[in-house]
Amino acid sequence: MAACASQPAPAEQTAQDNDSLTENVGEAAGTAYTKTRDGLADAALSPLEDLNLRREEIPPILKGVESPYELPTDLTCQDIQRLLAQLDTVLGPDWDTPSPDERLRTEKLADSASQATLNAVASEARGLIPFRGIIRQATGADSHQKKYNLAYKIGAQRRAYLKGMGLAKGCPLPARPNFTVKRDENAVTYKGDSPVAPPPSQAYDDYQQKQLENLTPVHPSETTSSTPRPSEVGSEALQTVPRQ
Repeated sequence: MAACASQPAPAEQTAQDNDSLTENVGEAAGTAYTKTRDGLADAALSPLEDLNLRREEIPPILKGVESPYELPTDLTCQDIQRLLAQLDTVLGPDWDTPSPDERLRTEKLADSASQATLNAVASEARGLIPFRGIIRQATGADSHQKKYNLAYKIGAQRRAYLKGMGLAKGCPLPARPNFTVKRDENAVTYKGDSPVAPPPSQAYDDYQQKQLENLTPVHPSETTSSTPRPSEVGSEALQTVPRQ
């Protein structure tokens, strides 16, 4: 009874899924168009970064840090938790922090399509600058980018060091690593827009049956008499060879 109750009506469920998927696809297409339109101006101005007229500033918590181990030795568990929370706001969730993606599958596809379009526009805009590498070095944009990347690398190392300190001190979560969390970056959560597999067509079934028939072995007795056997071919070839 429980199994039967858990199975929805196939026809009604399929219709609902199709309607939901169609509606979500329409909304996703509109979202992708809106995000692409809103980001076109920013992507077109990306060459300003090469000229060092526009750049991403290093967050204050990461700015000026020379080493991830420059920390007071008398940190308490509350201090470690506070510093970790500040780093998480800048670096994003750590590997031992569950971060489920609650977006619909169609929303993820819309974001990917919009981002790919904007990246292509930004790449084309940067390609208009001749001798881009030399200009980046001359304007200081390349140097700033290296400092920016290094700051985030040191921040990630500092977060790991802080969690190691919390583990050594016996601090509770989240001031220590959480070894029970397993993250799956490729997992996709469907929320009403799960794709419905279309039924196989008759043409595809006929094609599969034809392939199986072609692979069916044929018994030697079923061959026609006109086909010479290998032994007969060999004997005829020996008779035509002149003796020396």
